[in-house]
Amino acid sequence: MIKMKKGLKFTKSQLEELYLNKKLSLSQIGKLFDCHQVNILYWLKKFGIRRRPAYREYVHISKEDLRRLYWKKGLKTQEIAYMYGLKNGRSVLKKMKKYGINSKTVSEATTKKMKNSFNGDFAEKAFLLGLRAGDFHAKRVRKCIRVQSTTTHLAQIDLLKNSFEKYGVICKYLSKHHARCDEWFIYVDLDKSFEFLLRKPEQVSNWILEKERYFWEFLAAYMDCEGNWHLSRSHDIHTRLTFRIRSGDKEILEDCSKKLASFGYNPIFCLDTKKGKKGPNRFLRKDMYGIIINKKKEVIRLCNQLIPFSKHSEKVRKMKLMIAHGDKNYSAISKKWNDLKEQIKGEILVNV
Repeated sequence: MIKMKKGLKFTKSQLEELYLNKKLSLSQIGKLFDCHQVNILYWLKKFGIRRRPAYREYVHISKEDLRRLYWKKGLKTQEIAYMYGLKNGRSVLKKMKKYGINSKTVSEATTKKMKNSFNGDFAEKAFLLGLRAGDFHAKRVRKCIRVQSTTTHLAQIDLLKNSFEKYGVICKYLSKHHARCDEWFIYVDLDKSFEFLLRKPEQVSNWILEKERYFWEFLAAYMDCEGNWHLSRSHDIHTRLTFRIRSGDKEILEDCSKKLASFGYNPIFCLDTKKGKKGPNRFLRKDMYGIIINKKKEVIRLCNQLIPFSKHSEKVRKMKLMIAHGDKNYSAISKKWNDLKEQIKGEILVNV
């Protein structure tokens, strides 16, 4: 028990012993004498006892590693500190300031959703622009780029997931309507490196048309959204295969038709339905155009060309069936085709 003088709980020498020699903290000394650490700080100044040098933790981490962990991996400064055996994240923040690495805003720091930057691959960019030209809408939501769509098909959810899951968290919820069937609203929030998706393409960009790989990536994605593969009877016993894309994007369809023709295909480009006529869900607000390929060998050739790039499971299964059985008589393939259509119908989410 420490002997206390009148008006004091400790002497100068006792305080020096505890603070300077035993290295106790202000709060630890305060607990010994049942007083607040502010009181201890007051008597340190009163006695003229110099404060100990502040404890500094040194972070041995490169600028590249720190940026990767903080921005790409989305780790908090405290989590990075624990990785390097440190007590708190203040030392990590100081290191970031030294390196000139910006810290997150409150909005960015509080979100739990992963957002990775676009990797810059032009082939992948062509595919994503094909999706944007098709069913997927993009808009700015706070500091994110949100890509979204509505669907009743599981394959459409998989299409979004297969295209964007490495860049952000895929979200969905059931959207209920009075006038039409319930459907799923699906979306992913991406970082600002995806700003190229904000504007819907009105035509196929020249850089896509100039390189064969980029064109097939774009067409596969656009086909995943707008395309249709059809099998029917022809002349009683024969099989007719048809590929069709139908949309209001006249210039995109014209560009695709011309490019397909340059590869030896014989696409038919035409006005499908005039605006004002009744569509599947509503009256059409603009003219609808189409590309049709109906020569069996060309359809099978196109299946082989697009299947490596397609990410839509329904379309992939139809293309595989056409490749494997498209040259057979209708009677030999019709059951397989009808079974596949029933399988796809059973996957419609509103029926689950």
